[in-house]
Amino acid sequence: MTVLALDFDGTMTDAEAEGRPFRDGYLEDLCLLAGRTPGDPEITALADEVEADLARAPNAHPFLWLGRAVAPATVDPYLRMVPIAHRILDKFGAMPNALDRSRLLGSVLYKYNYQKTLGRPVFRAGAAAVLAALVDTPTWIVTNSDSHAVAGKVAALDREAPGVAWLTSRVRGHARKFDVDDDWTLAPAELAVPGLDRPVLLRRRAYYEILHSVVEAAGVTFAELVVVGDIFELDLAMPLALGARVGLVASPRTPSYERAFVASHPRGMIIEDLGEIRAFAFGETKPLTVR
Repeated sequence: MTVLALDFDGTMTDAEAEGRPFRDGYLEDLCLLAGRTPGDPEITALADEVEADLARAPNAHPFLWLGRAVAPATVDPYLRMVPIAHRILDKFGAMPNALDRSRLLGSVLYKYNYQKTLGRPVFRAGAAAVLAALVDTPTWIVTNSDSHAVAGKVAALDREAPGVAWLTSRVRGHARKFDVDDDWTLAPAELAVPGLDRPVLLRRRAYYEILHSVVEAAGVTFAELVVVGDIFELDLAMPLALGARVGLVASPRTPSYERAFVASHPRGMIIEDLGEIRAFAFGETKPLTVR
């Protein structure tokens, strides 16, 4: 039996459209921390400059968590705000302590501004049809986001296109996919990816424990697990190292080195259309046609 674990934000949603209020609110908070007036054009210009740098060289600009590179920062607005924030705070000499800054950026400001996206979820094309078609399968949503927040997005989608409410009880949030635990040794320490000068860190214990609970409840192993997400390093690298199959839901911001690595791996697939998910996970020969 195959078990499917789906990421949600950025995988089933359009993170760029949905994350605009997050970005705007976060920049307002950074203005205040830097002693500037909200909407200050110098802050806006710095943010745009960092985004351009990330787009030009995603391999050179990682998302840092507690001082460690744990993901590419370019893929979605939630990750991009961290290097933007570091550039702004460094420029104005605000919050120099690395630990205090990480806690503020990754926890307080993230959670506060993420709430601003919840009233207007924006889904990728075909999300409702794809999730409805998975109703008879052992599918779970495993996400860094809050469980109730993501369940609320699923419920909102069901009100627009009934058939996905069954997933509201299958959301496992707070996966902490960015946490690296060097003392946990069930996974290799790191993975070398061609085109990326730093190693991908694999010891994501908190994330593993959620995935393990899902496969254990189904009576299977990681060899029967399929994980689908939009960021290889966060969503897919660790389960791939432990034997799972992985599908990378691509976007124009997906780093080329992630695309190439997943496309060349015998247990990997690039997913350009959400309608390919069920066929990839459960061995069906014909992808679902969605609009």
